[in-house]
Amino acid sequence: MLGEIVGILSSSEVGAIVGLFGSWLTKREERRNFELKYDFDVKMAEIRKSEAELEFNHELALADKHLERAELEGEIQGDVEEMTAFREGLKEQQVMYKIKFVDAIRGLMRPLITVYLLVVGTVITIKLSALVGGIDGAMDAVEMTAMYKVTIAQVMFLLTTAVTWWFGSRPSSLRKPS
Repeated sequence: MLGEIVGILSSSEVGAIVGLFGSWLTKREERRNFELKYDFDVKMAEIRKSEAELEFNHELALADKHLERAELEGEIQGDVEEMTAFREGLKEQQVMYKIKFVDAIRGLMRPLITVYLLVVGTVITIKLSALVGGIDGAMDAVEMTAMYKVTIAQVMFLLTTAVTWWFGSRPSSLRKPS
């Protein structure tokens, strides 16, 4: 019973589901970032429109309304400061660590994990094969088959999860930042 549950949970299908779930989470976060960028662009357009309207009204009223001019300039400055603060907040969310070593490690983690899993899977399979004497070893066929099945299922679970997640999280040409 426990072996069947472990077999099901470590199957390639479950690995693919876990990988797809991880990819979905990554894409959800990217979609949220795009929504934030869209909101930022809308606010920027509204601020530019507001600034243009304020400047136009300011020029018309300049001759006889110096006090109103000062108030409008104060509003424009407030809008510019809000816009700058909003822009800086978005930049902070996308900043790399600016430490080449750390940024390089971050960029290499998925490929290194995938290569590691491939190597470990291969080594385990070779060692297991040697341990049981190959396909014609001293173990009886039922035990040997069960051991091979469990090992292959575990390795395939890890590989499927890593590769599905890795490739599913890559930005498509439509999602690449501009």
